[in-house]
Amino acid sequence: MRNHWIAAIVVAATLLGGCNSADQNPAASGKPQAPAIAPGTTITGTVTFHDQIPISTGAKLDVKLVDITQPEISIAEKVFDVGGTPPFNFSLDFDPAKITASRTYVINASLTDGPRHFVPALNSPVLTHGGGTTAQVVLNAEATPAEKLKEDFNKLQGRIGGMKKVAGTYTTDNASIGWDAFAETGAVRFIRVNTEADAGGRSAVQYAFKDGKPMVVKQKGGATVGWGDNGDVLWNEKPGGGTVGDAEIRSFHDEALKVLQMAQEKVDAAKKK
Repeated sequence: MRNHWIAAIVVAATLLGGCNSADQNPAASGKPQAPAIAPGTTITGTVTFHDQIPISTGAKLDVKLVDITQPEISIAEKVFDVGGTPPFNFSLDFDPAKITASRTYVINASLTDGPRHFVPALNSPVLTHGGGTTAQVVLNAEATPAEKLKEDFNKLQGRIGGMKKVAGTYTTDNASIGWDAFAETGAVRFIRVNTEADAGGRSAVQYAFKDGKPMVVKQKGGATVGWGDNGDVLWNEKPGGGTVGDAEIRSFHDEALKVLQMAQEKVDAAKKK
């Protein structure tokens, strides 16, 4: 009988010990564990590019720690002067009191080199949900405003076959001019002007428009000038290098408005018939 009593005590102690062990180990008991925050007060990392592009001295690398749901609010931010060929190293201090374990945080880096801007290819999570205090950020180069304008011009030129076409001719004291224009939803978007001088020689100019304003003036074999939506000159090239001067730019712009008025009047007259 005494042996049975001792055995019962041993079994009970074993069961109690198992219960205490389960209480001390939430994972074993099935209880959810509190999410963890990576220890430390500094995030370090590197920034590389998807395509290797040398960076001018003095380019600005902006590194931010943000909550992925509120990327416009910086928890920590630092701007670095960089240059040369990446990778670029960074170190960003942050306040751990501003970090909530249940939320997701990323390093949001961007780089500005003159007119060219680089943005993240993918998110770089840190601190929570298994993220640590190091980050490897890959940036992609966005097209510059000039490159976007060139692309828009080429796309517009490729669409003129499906637009409403009007054409005309006229003469001046020393030349014969022929032109055709292409309209979209009643507005002239593209004009081609061919000039044959009485003394010999020919020239051809293409004009592109957006919202009733000159967008690009492109001389065949000559200069090209293009404007942004706010009127700033974004595209300014001459064959063999160099740029168009201010007086010539104004001349290009004024001539574009003249041919636009001529073509738009003919488009409007055709709509009335």
